[in-house]
Amino acid sequence: MASPTDAEVQAFVRGSLVVQVATLSPKGRPFVTPLWFVVDGGALYVTTGAASRAGKNVTQNPAVVLLFSGERAPVPARCLRLRGSATCVSGLPSWRVLLRILAKYYLSPRALVAELLNADKWRLRLRYYGQVKGGAGYIRVVPTAADFLARA
Repeated sequence: MASPTDAEVQAFVRGSLVVQVATLSPKGRPFVTPLWFVVDGGALYVTTGAASRAGKNVTQNPAVVLLFSGERAPVPARCLRLRGSATCVSGLPSWRVLLRILAKYYLSPRALVAELLNADKWRLRLRYYGQVKGGAGYIRVVPTAADFLARA
């Protein structure tokens, strides 16, 4: 088992664009959803509404498991599993976290090209985000354990 602060773990997280977030419902049923994320100050900030299923589950049970595929990682034959404690927060994260999200998902060279190619869909995206129940929110995860898993 590795530590979440190990350089190899941090590099793998940096090489991932999407994280699979696993939570438990109040009835103990697993729920997994792919979400965007950024790292700031040793914590992971996952983008989702406070009223989303993942947000509600975290409010009831803060234990989460995060699975990273390492889309840009040097060793594609494995994935990374982080375990941690999460909190769901209503509202927007700090400006620093927002700027990290912007840089990673909208302003990086590949992301910027994708945004420009899909400019005709921006109005649809605004409608989609405007319908989010409960308003903006995010999940903050403090990792407590890490291990690499072989891909099946």
